[in-house]
Amino acid sequence: MAKFYTRLGTSIVVSFTFIFLAYAAPTIFPTGTTIYKPDEAFSSYILISDHTTLGNHPEADMRAQGRLPDDVRLIDMNGNLVHSWKVEPYFNKRSRLLPNGNLVTVGRNRRIVEYDWGGNIVWTHEGIGSVNDMRVLSNGNKLLVAHEPMPSEFQQQVQDQEATQWWDERKRGTEEEQLSADLYEVNADGEIVWEWHAYNHLDLNRWSPATPPGDWLHVNSMAPLPENKWYDSGDLRFKPGNILLNARNIDSIYIIDKESKEIVWEGTHHYNGGMSHSHEPEMIEKGLPGAGNILLFDNGLFTTNRVHTGQTYIVELNPITQEVKWVYETEGYSNIKFFSKTMGTQKRLPNGNTFISEDNTGRLFQVKPDKTIVWEFVNRGGTTRPSVVAYDFTPQLRAIERPDELTVTPPNNLEWHIEPDVYRDAN
Repeated sequence: MAKFYTRLGTSIVVSFTFIFLAYAAPTIFPTGTTIYKPDEAFSSYILISDHTTLGNHPEADMRAQGRLPDDVRLIDMNGNLVHSWKVEPYFNKRSRLLPNGNLVTVGRNRRIVEYDWGGNIVWTHEGIGSVNDMRVLSNGNKLLVAHEPMPSEFQQQVQDQEATQWWDERKRGTEEEQLSADLYEVNADGEIVWEWHAYNHLDLNRWSPATPPGDWLHVNSMAPLPENKWYDSGDLRFKPGNILLNARNIDSIYIIDKESKEIVWEGTHHYNGGMSHSHEPEMIEKGLPGAGNILLFDNGLFTTNRVHTGQTYIVELNPITQEVKWVYETEGYSNIKFFSKTMGTQKRLPNGNTFISEDNTGRLFQVKPDKTIVWEFVNRGGTTRPSVVAYDFTPQLRAIERPDELTVTPPNNLEWHIEPDVYRDAN
């Protein structure tokens, strides 16, 4: 835990951590738990995959480069290490913990690896990939997303775009090789048992000029629908097992009917200019506050409203009316104290709180419905969509004692400063 000091005249000094809230992070900042109110938070373990390991290194080139992390860590909410896995080093290693204690990770070269609790490799799959998301389905199969070049017959349907006052001409059809979004379900033997290709179902000429050449949709997440009230009331679009898909670059989310492969629902939000390159839409599960609504991480990149620029939102959306039911945001027109440019995730918790991961900065936190922060943890570098893990989620966790839940109260960070070296050396 980082230590900071206050000097009052010639007297000394109390050590403390300070509350880390600004997106524009200083070079040196505390890591670990900076806020924890156990009586108001939903306490759990947190599964963390680092994006980098040197986010607060004093040297600029080291902060920029970092190191490829080679571990995935399970911590408690006071930041103590509970368990870890040595994994293949990768900067974007999306990881998911299974109820049997196995860990599934996304690695380099389109490689999916499953480790047991002891870190032994028990399953691998190569050749299709998943650079952005991977799901383990209820039948044990893995659902993977790939971004592969469109077949030539579809590439030929892509049109070049004329220049406007806002952007230059784009040779989308004649000079850019457009990538699709391709979903694959693979079984334990590595066989493809189901697949879906966006070019068969979505408008090839709906695009965003602000995205890199060839990056048509950039699907970054997909999730099977849980049991929900909409399907129970007869709306077949929301059949459990249908797939909720996020097309980041065109600011839309879709539901794919698993059997027919057709798009049966399309949604977005219109709060402060609308969706702006989002991540991780998921339907809130039965029994949780907001059940049946869709919760998503709106990054605030390439916005159409200045208020939204540089500000990330967590948006809860009613999928029937597409009405925004709840938003987490920080206040103020020029406020960038909650902003993750390219990654992030969120989860509704059983007590109504919401877990949020500001991945680009490595800041994880939990808020109450009134937006009060009741837990905050600053990781050593960025994170890759961490997840909440219940205390009793696996047999291995049920076999150990639950951790102490110790209150962490930050100081008034209007009044802290780091003690000069001469004073520290004298003590």
